[in-house]
Amino acid sequence: MSPSLTTSAAGRAYDFSHVVGGRQITGVVNMAFGENDDVYVTKKALAFFDVELLKIGTEPGDEEVVTSFKEVNPGFFDESWPSCVAVAPNKDVYVTDELRHFISVFDRDGKFIRNIGEHGNQPGNFDRPSGIVFADDGSLYVSDTKNHRIQHLTATGEHLNSFGTQGSIEGEFQSPWGISLDARGNVFVADHANNRIQKFDSKGTFISTLGSLESGSGAGKFDHPSDVAVDPDGDIYVCDWANNRVQMFDESEEYVLQMGGSAVELSKWQKRYIQGNPDVYKARRRVDTLDPETGFALPTGVEFDSRTKRLFVVDSQRWRIQIFNKLEDYAEPQFNI
Repeated sequence: MSPSLTTSAAGRAYDFSHVVGGRQITGVVNMAFGENDDVYVTKKALAFFDVELLKIGTEPGDEEVVTSFKEVNPGFFDESWPSCVAVAPNKDVYVTDELRHFISVFDRDGKFIRNIGEHGNQPGNFDRPSGIVFADDGSLYVSDTKNHRIQHLTATGEHLNSFGTQGSIEGEFQSPWGISLDARGNVFVADHANNRIQKFDSKGTFISTLGSLESGSGAGKFDHPSDVAVDPDGDIYVCDWANNRVQMFDESEEYVLQMGGSAVELSKWQKRYIQGNPDVYKARRRVDTLDPETGFALPTGVEFDSRTKRLFVVDSQRWRIQIFNKLEDYAEPQFNI
């Protein structure tokens, strides 16, 4: 079945804009917004371990790779698994490293500055860190994945607080991954192996849960969620990883809608690759339907750009980012036939 280009419910609509991707962002895992059209992405696949600065404009085809951190810092990523990325208020770029169990800090142009943390389970130590996000005060929250906790640190790495331990009751985690904050500073955590999203206040006090411990594919159920984002309206977006979709909930945590991907057009880079490879071009023309390539395949990141009111979804297995415009006060047209 062909995908919908516009998904709407409860006065909201998400209208597919375009897709950015291809071999230029092979193995893309996570992303974060910089200034204006700057987007930082982490890449983790085969030999493609890197962080890149992209420019992504508002029109299809208006994208380019600006900087490869790997080229700026030769050898730095040779034994690295860059996981997630966040941009500090001073525009420094923070990248969690799952293999080396620390956070690497770079300037906005990719030059390495310092590392934060080391392998362990003490305050300020990490075991496979992943999701990372900055609070308005410049401090940061980190998903310390295999320590099954969230750490709250200063921008220089000083430990402020930790919350969570391994388990499945409220406030406990099984391999937390993506993390986000709302406008009030509440912390949303993708509790990956517990198939739920947990919400805490800024001090780590449990507030509520989305989903349940049992995985599922129905509305409001998750199968290993990978990331979460909250927009300025309080709407919540969840990367429902193994269900290959994004679900959206309102500020009251009521289910609103889901999206399965709408990439009906190839990206600029994908088109160039296919046009430059005759065998690939012919093979794509021979398939019965192109519908499968429009959908998400194990999405690992979701971010909302409040500047342009666009939702970005990292579609990891297809090496791309799908972009949707959020349309407010949307009314479905009525036709008399």
